[in-house]
Amino acid sequence: MSEPRSPRFFTFRSRLTNPDPIAGAVTRSSSRMLHEFIISKTAELTEQRFGDLSYKGFAMKPIIEHKVYWQIMSDPEIEELFREDPIRVDEPRIVRVINRKIDLLGTPPLMYPLRIVKDVGYWLMSVLKSSPRQPTDVVIPINQKKYFPYLQKVEQELRDTGTSVRYYAYDKCRRDVDVSDTRRFMRERRDFPAFWNQCYFRADTVCRAIDKILGTWGYHLPQKTFVVEGDTSILHITGLASRMIGSKSFCLQWGFVGTPVPKTGWRNMPFDRFLAWGEFFRESVEDYNPDIQIRMVGHPGLEERGTESDSAARLSSESPRIILFAVQKIMRPFINQDDLERFMEAAIQTARDLPDYQIRIRSHPNYPIPEDVKEQYADIPNIEWHDYFRSTLDESLRNAHMCVTISSTLALEALHYGVIPLYLKINTIELYLHRIGHLFRKITGNQYPHVAEPGSVASLIKKIDSMKPKPFYTQHLFSDTGDSAVQNIVSALK
Repeated sequence: MSEPRSPRFFTFRSRLTNPDPIAGAVTRSSSRMLHEFIISKTAELTEQRFGDLSYKGFAMKPIIEHKVYWQIMSDPEIEELFREDPIRVDEPRIVRVINRKIDLLGTPPLMYPLRIVKDVGYWLMSVLKSSPRQPTDVVIPINQKKYFPYLQKVEQELRDTGTSVRYYAYDKCRRDVDVSDTRRFMRERRDFPAFWNQCYFRADTVCRAIDKILGTWGYHLPQKTFVVEGDTSILHITGLASRMIGSKSFCLQWGFVGTPVPKTGWRNMPFDRFLAWGEFFRESVEDYNPDIQIRMVGHPGLEERGTESDSAARLSSESPRIILFAVQKIMRPFINQDDLERFMEAAIQTARDLPDYQIRIRSHPNYPIPEDVKEQYADIPNIEWHDYFRSTLDESLRNAHMCVTISSTLALEALHYGVIPLYLKINTIELYLHRIGHLFRKITGNQYPHVAEPGSVASLIKKIDSMKPKPFYTQHLFSDTGDSAVQNIVSALK
């Protein structure tokens, strides 16, 4: 009997090959290399499991990759690998996790008859209860409630120009909003389930999503499909279904797509056109989406562009300095519950350490700040709470001096307001954003540091203030903002 093979794994030390980001060299961190390995291994195993299998014309392999990506990344075993030092790529463990996540997409054999009966029943009910077909120029699929305020001005402008607009809310979002108004929301229909296809039992959750989108789009026949962010499997299915019925599809940028290891959903997006905030993001989109048209439209969620004098006035103001702490959602393995609690603790401690500064804490739609937490710190007079759904992005960033996040796109959006971005290194995982100081220096002309440890936020804020930052004004990230960006988006949809 042969001896058991030793586990295949290798390690990365948490060091940069080039620690000088000012030089502009692209460095590869250990977390990035682990991330790349997981993405490539997911593609390899999905190819082995699904190969050329398809369901109603939808190739299953890329959809499965997108579907299981975040499930894999949020698995405790994978999170443990990212948080080890040195970071370890344990191939057997990674393979085991990926295969387990793919297995969970299928139906247990004993459930086959019940699954068929339920899906046929859902199809029949959707036919009997569906509302009359209404002509729709633009349909906006929504999978997260937070996109509604982002699109509000775009929706209104489209309606003002005589364009018929309706939303389609996916399952996650349907629980948060009232979809009974068929003048604003499309009623969901289903395609008849192809339970004779082996994919139906090997990945029935994916096939069910295909039946929902194909049935809804095939019935309502919208002329154009307008999605936000476009990174999830359900949005990819929507883009592919739009192609099948001849509907043009557009994807509006939401987050930071400039990372060197974009998640699987930002690769090979099945949309006709990507509407980007600015030229800075073009290269990353083009590299991973060679067949998509890219159009610069700007950021509709920011205020109209100011002037250099506005930035100078803010930096020279004698009013209390406002430091914005922007809370994020849990995004394992990079951000977990403990990390968010440490972030909140850092914000509270900064308020205590800097009584002459106003500390503004903004919640996240997926991470609201409990009222009892606010009451606990009510005795600290220089804390100001901003709720995501009550305070707009403009209101939170207006007159702010610095913006502290873990890895949020809000730090880039802050630059538009002349606000200095700071990233809080909340754990041992090295993020790409920790190494883009050269970008901030190029935009602002300032040589200030941009990464802080939790215990050094207050001292770093004082240090930056002592450097007397120069005012800055840039179009590098956002070609247009506010109403101008809204007009550009509406024009792009025509």
